[in-house]
Amino acid sequence: IARQRSPPSLATHSRFGRDETSSPMDIGIKNRKVAVLLFLLLLLVSGVVLVRGTGLPYRGVERTLPGLGEEAAVHWDRWGVPHLVAGSETDLARILGWIHANDRLTQMEIGRRASRGLLSQVFGERFLQADIFFRTLRLEETADRMYAEASETSRRWLDAYAEGINAWIAERGGSMPPEVRLLRIEVEPWQPRDGYLFALMMAVDLSFWDDRPEEERFLWLRHFGAEAVRDLLGDAEIHVPEEIAAFAAQPSATSTSSANDVEAAIDDIAPGSNNWAIDGLRAAGGWPILANDPHLGLHLPSVWYQVHLRAPGFVVQGMTLPGTPGVVIGRSESLAWAMTNVMLDDHDVFFEQLDSAAENVLRRDEAGSELWRPIESQEVAIPVRGTEPHMVTLRRTDLGPLLAAEPQRNLPARSLRWTALDGGDPLAALYELAKSKSVDEALAATGAFTCPPQNLAIAFGPDSQDPGALVYTVLGRVPNRLAGDGRLPTPAWNPSYGWEGLRPHETNPTVREAVEGSVLDDGILVTANHDVRPPGYELPLVSEFFPPFRADRIRQRLEERSDWDVAGFADVQMDHRSLFAERLVNALGSDLDGDAERAFRELRDWQGQMSAEVGTADSGAAALFVLVQKHLLSEIFGDEQKAAGLRKSIGHRQSLLRVLERQASDRWWDDVTTPHTEESREEIVQRALDAAWKEGVARWGDDLMLWDHGWLHQLTLRHRLDAVPVLGWWLRRGPWPMPGHATTVQALGARWIEDGARQEITYGPSMRWIVDWSDPDHAWSVLPGGQAGHPADPHYADQMDLYLAGEVHEAPWSESAVAAATVATTRFVP
Repeated sequence: IARQRSPPSLATHSRFGRDETSSPMDIGIKNRKVAVLLFLLLLLVSGVVLVRGTGLPYRGVERTLPGLGEEAAVHWDRWGVPHLVAGSETDLARILGWIHANDRLTQMEIGRRASRGLLSQVFGERFLQADIFFRTLRLEETADRMYAEASETSRRWLDAYAEGINAWIAERGGSMPPEVRLLRIEVEPWQPRDGYLFALMMAVDLSFWDDRPEEERFLWLRHFGAEAVRDLLGDAEIHVPEEIAAFAAQPSATSTSSANDVEAAIDDIAPGSNNWAIDGLRAAGGWPILANDPHLGLHLPSVWYQVHLRAPGFVVQGMTLPGTPGVVIGRSESLAWAMTNVMLDDHDVFFEQLDSAAENVLRRDEAGSELWRPIESQEVAIPVRGTEPHMVTLRRTDLGPLLAAEPQRNLPARSLRWTALDGGDPLAALYELAKSKSVDEALAATGAFTCPPQNLAIAFGPDSQDPGALVYTVLGRVPNRLAGDGRLPTPAWNPSYGWEGLRPHETNPTVREAVEGSVLDDGILVTANHDVRPPGYELPLVSEFFPPFRADRIRQRLEERSDWDVAGFADVQMDHRSLFAERLVNALGSDLDGDAERAFRELRDWQGQMSAEVGTADSGAAALFVLVQKHLLSEIFGDEQKAAGLRKSIGHRQSLLRVLERQASDRWWDDVTTPHTEESREEIVQRALDAAWKEGVARWGDDLMLWDHGWLHQLTLRHRLDAVPVLGWWLRRGPWPMPGHATTVQALGARWIEDGARQEITYGPSMRWIVDWSDPDHAWSVLPGGQAGHPADPHYADQMDLYLAGEVHEAPWSESAVAAATVATTRFVP
């Protein structure tokens, strides 16, 4: 649009109308081009005006909702948060479905299509591989089974919720959200089981946050050997199955990395979360305070949608996932709860041996006799926009979905065993949790929840049976492995491996009262994706635990005071001091010279504050540190990655620190791309710091005060349709310079863009949530963006100023507080 506003053809005209050197024919051609450009611009503007007004949410009007038991109301506060008041839980569910569709139908429709493998039907061939993957997982089939096995209460909620969505779709007719109209999406009626599809999609996101790490580790095993795998992971006890080691030793073709793949070696992604709580002795109001900020993908619209539900005998408030009716993180009259990802290894990859016809897989019994079990096959057609449907054969073994061999990655066919495919009833667990009055009831409520496993922190209020109590447990089910630890692929044909079902939820790590050295100690409960096993816990809990830098920093902050309040908790959520950065700088050593010595000297007295305030010493040092980390990862691990042709980095923050602190083998100091026998530690560190300093000087000059971490580290909230020309520009917001790092409490995962010139933030706090039980009339929250999914709605991104400033807004709870906060009311009649 900007280019069209200043078309090049205008340069050929004088201020009197035309250039005297232009011929009449030239001028005619140029005028026609201008006319065409103006016509296209007018058409584009008309289209934008048209779609801006279509599908806008209804608020503040009376609506008829078929199936409603009695009149109900939704009170909207200034942030577009709906406070639903109905005569029954079923009516709440029906209205909630209507409300979700009203604000987030496009998000829900795209999410449903993704889970069912139907994105190619709308977006064409570029989404075909994603569709094949989700079809292979059989999420739709699992959702059907979950619905069939669900509790009566869950089915009642899902049925009414779907009816509410369909009522909104029927009412709107052709007045759909702009993305639906522009993409010509035919919105099918909502099915009750679809609510479980969204729970399964969240499980995909949190279970496969780093794809399937077993496969990458197998490639490490192939290229570097078993000891190198143990070295990289920092665990000498990692189990390497003999058959897998033998398979890795077989000669095969080696894939090669592309330039884009090499950049992946230095990305800094942090898909985790923080939650914490304090008891009344540490709070200004004398009652527990709880906080949560789940780290998920940051985009528009937001992952979460905030609601408040009130019916006789059931009141709950908090964050929902549009597409499913349960309040995932929130509060009731008696308790408040928060979640973070356990990082549990809840899936295993089993290498398979197929017969010559690829119709059976090999199994052996305890005596060693060979058995062949059939592969279940199903032909499906995936509709693809613009071309013929794509036929694909979905296959499954007795272990789970069968993933096709990938010769380019040296991976054979393999079965996937995943806890989510065992089903469960997450909606029932969340419903029972919200109804709980005591610690015992809350812990019992978690039994129906299977996946994704979560660290559940609970703080009980004054109206509970355990007033002031804090409790921690793992929400979800843990695989009961027969042998091994699941860190590497296992041989499907060996009966020593496999799962013996899932462990009972009662065996999960749980802390009901303070235990020294546990996540709940001295009146402080903290989880931040670190090792949550309490002292004395003896059962296996194989997880991709993060180092405890964020958890330690949170506890460090909470121990500073005994008068905490909501504003103080919001400030901790924005804390951007990195204990990891301080430790890494201390591990660099001082045997340096030249630019590398200057870089080390600038970082030596820095306190790890990842500031984005340009013109400050902290921002300059933060920018330097980010460049140092990038070049260290590249110098230490990038050479092995390139030589092995691996698409993903073999080095991460944990392994980088172990190598620098001499807790790992010296082999990683050798640059395998040079003819030298072995480079020294000092040589590689010197090289990395020298490169980091030179990169910064080339961009900002040699005055560190002018180095700009905020320019280097930016957040742009992108819509899922961001790649669509012009439309993407209208839908996105930002960029904004952001303080923080993947290892700070304000955890922001980023990827390098523009050939490694700067970082674009992709993960971070997907919402912030605080409950202070000394003020039960309110909770506090903020979203990155807003409640609405329509880009022309005032609540599309109206919370961003608060979010960027680290502030939270009130979420009224009591009927009087809701009445005071109401700015519009929607009346629903049967």
